[in-house]
Amino acid sequence: MHPHDTVVILDYGAINAQIVAKAVRQLNIYCEVLPSSAGIDRIRKLNPRALILQRGKAFGERTLGREAAADLAALGVPVLDLLETECPPGNLGEFLVGRCGLRQDWTTERFIEETVADLRERIGDRKVLLAMSGGVDSSVCAVLLHRAVGRQLTCVFVDHGCMRKDEPRQVVEIFRDQFGINLVAVDAEARFLARLAGVTDPEAKRKIIGEEFIRVFEEEARKLGEMDYFVQGTIYSDVIESGWEGGKAVKSHHNVGGLPERIGFKGIIEPVRYLFKDEVRKVGDALGIPAAVNHRQPFPGPGLGVRCLGELTKEKLDILREADAHFLKAMAEAGYDRQASQYFAVLTNVRSVGVANDARTYGYVIALRAVKTTDFMTAAAVPLPIDFLLRVGGEIATHVKGVNRVVYDITGKPPSTIEWE
Repeated sequence: MHPHDTVVILDYGAINAQIVAKAVRQLNIYCEVLPSSAGIDRIRKLNPRALILQRGKAFGERTLGREAAADLAALGVPVLDLLETECPPGNLGEFLVGRCGLRQDWTTERFIEETVADLRERIGDRKVLLAMSGGVDSSVCAVLLHRAVGRQLTCVFVDHGCMRKDEPRQVVEIFRDQFGINLVAVDAEARFLARLAGVTDPEAKRKIIGEEFIRVFEEEARKLGEMDYFVQGTIYSDVIESGWEGGKAVKSHHNVGGLPERIGFKGIIEPVRYLFKDEVRKVGDALGIPAAVNHRQPFPGPGLGVRCLGELTKEKLDILREADAHFLKAMAEAGYDRQASQYFAVLTNVRSVGVANDARTYGYVIALRAVKTTDFMTAAAVPLPIDFLLRVGGEIATHVKGVNRVVYDITGKPPSTIEWE
């Protein structure tokens, strides 16, 4: 049992239960979200100091059933009853701090201190294996574990050939050279591309990348000898959205599903299981992880494999890497990166006629995409200034070999998805 005062948020079908939970956490108060179907014994195990009932519109003004109301009353703690249209931050603070007297000690520094101590105690002298993707969650897990058990942790980073420009080198430089983490880097680009030759269906590409990742990772893991624990970067949103399956590993790394069972680890470790993404980033900042990694935008598991339409070849992926790097740099330099939740380039499987140096060209069309979203369930295209788009499009078409046309995707979600494949 952690030492923090706890608020339990019971979700009665509200769309914003996570928003309320994040608002509570921003007050430096620990909370957990449970479905309204959670039994009283499960709630009692958390030893809550306060309850928040978060009701959805479908629940409406209906009162709680007699039995449920009696069970909650038996806990003997204050209750705040909210409809999903209500959540004034000031009222939350007044209720939780003023009325309930909860301690505001859920801080980044305390989390790191307690987590490192817990990991050290749980792992002892045993060995731990982590699949390093270079993303935020696995990076924070790696640094936390390294701080706790040092060389007992081994990270395996598999370059499947669909990473962004310089990303594999950056991962090695930061985590092996800067942090001193025991990192095994595997260049498997040729192997992945051989498996993907001739494949154009998006789902087939995803499946092949996932399957091959498991094969490569399993081979590397067996070379390392017996490992006791496997690390997963599950975060709290995954736990909530997967149905509050308490005690289970809800989310596996984007490519390592099934590995724990195949390799036979003694246990799973999920260091950031109870953190929201913004809290994970705060921990990363406090641990000294560079912003280039800790504040990078979301990146799909198959990487550029779902942003390079049609068959994946080294030539096409190299073209996309260069175009994407131009766009990312331009967005950051102009400050538009702060307006977008996600932005990237797509290599369409369309080629068009162009002209360069008085000669006819036949090059690929690059699509640029930048979206703004709060939940990634819906998204709107960012209305980037036309002069910016003209400049960036011109630079890409001029300087990236193999490209002679650039377009900007103005479609929202829905009807489109954020990714093209």
